[in-house]
Amino acid sequence: VFRARNAVSHFCVGSAKFSPPVRLRKGLYVCGDWVDRTGHASWSTEKAVVTGRQAAKAFGVDFALSCQDTDIIPAAEDTKQLRSLRQIASLVR
Repeated sequence: VFRARNAVSHFCVGSAKFSPPVRLRKGLYVCGDWVDRTGHASWSTEKAVVTGRQAAKAFGVDFALSCQDTDIIPAAEDTKQLRSLRQIASLVR
């Protein structure tokens, strides 16, 4: 097992509202774990894959391409334990 220090993204509280959408305008698309952070509840590599598929779909729609098979499986709901931890964290803040 290899550990890479600082190999994950760290975001400030409240910074999600500043992340760009996948489609900036027709012909200009972005993807990565820093994109559309208020959308699909995934992080890191998974988020990069999800936004890449969303960008591909937007491109296909914008340019009327016939193959737009980019369905994305929704992220799992939070477990009861995680919901409780989130509530505690919001109270502490």
